[in-house]
Amino acid sequence: MREGTGGRGRKPGATSALAVAAVLVALVAGEARGQVRVSPRVIQIDKVTCAELLAEHGDVRDRLLIYLNGYLDGRRQQRTWDEAVVGQRIERALDRCKSNPSATVLDTFSKAWDR
Repeated sequence: MREGTGGRGRKPGATSALAVAAVLVALVAGEARGQVRVSPRVIQIDKVTCAELLAEHGDVRDRLLIYLNGYLDGRRQQRTWDEAVVGQRIERALDRCKSNPSATVLDTFSKAWDR
């Protein structure tokens, strides 16, 4: 056996580096398989119904709610964001959506913002 070769003709630490590389490759491959690519959508907000909004989940629904909040505040030239007030408006709008799923989201949210 040659001194300083790790016993198998490899440099010291080479086995550890190979193990780390193998783990990294496995992790990257696993992430790539687990990712779902969603094509960005273009949504005409005056056509979206409450039923469609309520059917959305997670990030998509949150993004729509954030967009609607900004859109309606912008139309009213609102320059402050009051988290409590916005939360109440969103809750009112979602309650109205649940009771009238065929209504458009924009009309429903506009009425909630008018209060």
